[in-house]
Amino acid sequence: MKRKQVLIHNKVENVEDRGDVVWAMDQDYKLTAYNASFEEKLKKEQLGKPLKGMDLRAIYQNGVFFNPCKKGCEKALNRYATTAKHTFEEGGHTYVHEFSFQPFMDVSGDVAGCCIWQKDITDEVSNIHKLWDSERKYREAQRIANVGHWEWDMIKDEIVWSNQLYHIFQQIPGEFKASYVSLIEIIHPEDREAFREDVETSIRENGIHDIVHRVIVGDGEIRYVHQKGRTFYDELGNPMRMAGTSQDVTMEVMANQQIVQQNNELQNFVRIISHNLRGPISNLLMLSKIYDWGKDEVNDDIVKKIEHTTEALDQTIKDLNLSLSLKNADKEQFREIKLSEVMKDVDGLLSEEIIRSKANVKTDFAHVESIFGLKSYMVNIFYNLILNAINYAKEDLPPIIQLTTEEDSGFIILKVSDNGIGMELTPEKERKIFNMYGRLSGATEGKGLGLYLVKTQVEAMNGKIGVESEKGVGTTFTVHFEKQH
Repeated sequence: MKRKQVLIHNKVENVEDRGDVVWAMDQDYKLTAYNASFEEKLKKEQLGKPLKGMDLRAIYQNGVFFNPCKKGCEKALNRYATTAKHTFEEGGHTYVHEFSFQPFMDVSGDVAGCCIWQKDITDEVSNIHKLWDSERKYREAQRIANVGHWEWDMIKDEIVWSNQLYHIFQQIPGEFKASYVSLIEIIHPEDREAFREDVETSIRENGIHDIVHRVIVGDGEIRYVHQKGRTFYDELGNPMRMAGTSQDVTMEVMANQQIVQQNNELQNFVRIISHNLRGPISNLLMLSKIYDWGKDEVNDDIVKKIEHTTEALDQTIKDLNLSLSLKNADKEQFREIKLSEVMKDVDGLLSEEIIRSKANVKTDFAHVESIFGLKSYMVNIFYNLILNAINYAKEDLPPIIQLTTEEDSGFIILKVSDNGIGMELTPEKERKIFNMYGRLSGATEGKGLGLYLVKTQVEAMNGKIGVESEKGVGTTFTVHFEKQH
């Protein structure tokens, strides 16, 4: 018994450099050994000076630090080695300590006492919580972006998926075993060869695996996913594994397909209109060339106006073909455009409509006299917005149309306002106005293509357009262009 206690005493005395609190007691809760940290802890809690043979039960009852020791020691004296975590505050900080209670036996195998070892695990617990928090944020980011990560063990042909990937591919964790073969079966048959080729090329050339392809999930639903990954090799250059991400891009692909389809329809429409107008325009221009000038001043003036309008219309058709091409506007062709010059062209194109409707078109470009972009685009924008105001004028009141410019928060703002019939404008109606063939109302004839063209050309110049309208009062179109620095 004495020898056993000496050995325990020596072990406790040797635990000095870690800062852990270590002590031992016999079956009667009498202190048999302790280290310097134990003595310091008693002093700090004002529990007196440690003396071998002292009864520890009062300390376990009164000490904040020693609070979990009574139950732990009871279990140890009944041959159960246990651990317990204890959280407490000290000096405005929260600490977590772990206590280990280990029974020790005498030569007869009976419990002679227990050894208690305390260590501060605050940093360990904090790191674990940080890891949990980091993993939580990572999972949330994956759900928000609808993206998951994967890792493919090429040797075993096993793929580990994150939870979000099971959601994207509509598979159940634990039931679906991810592998290269099982993934191929999910991929759309028409995309499998391209997928295989991209994977093999990235492995062979040590490049990025990067492809968008279709997958068939659930009851035949087709989704688009964007796969990106990289291969990792052993020291001999043999491919061992590939890791990467998969993102559900179905909405983006479908939206892009819709835009492409609309642009194709619009381009075909423009080709037809241009073709049908080309003949009459050419004939009018030819007639003006063979006209016998100088014999009648009134006729000369009429033919001159016809010639000017026809030339402007011819140029507009050419510009329209350019502005509605599938390619983005060539930013290198952007120039500083004087709005007064744009209005000169528009006045020529709309001279008859302005005279017929007795419209009063007012302009105030004092705050902003020019805009950076394409003149042909601005001519078409002005043309359609003014024509729209004329078409939706009140029957008994000549239209008053005001064009103004201003600057605000890095934007050039163009406003086109009228005193027309207006309308009750809901968000849904506002959206439809700028759709292909959308119109403010059914009160006028026409296909309603003008506002769609305006929106297309505004956006091509990195702008955006909105509309406000009040029934019986009028309508205001507001266009925002980014100011060039």
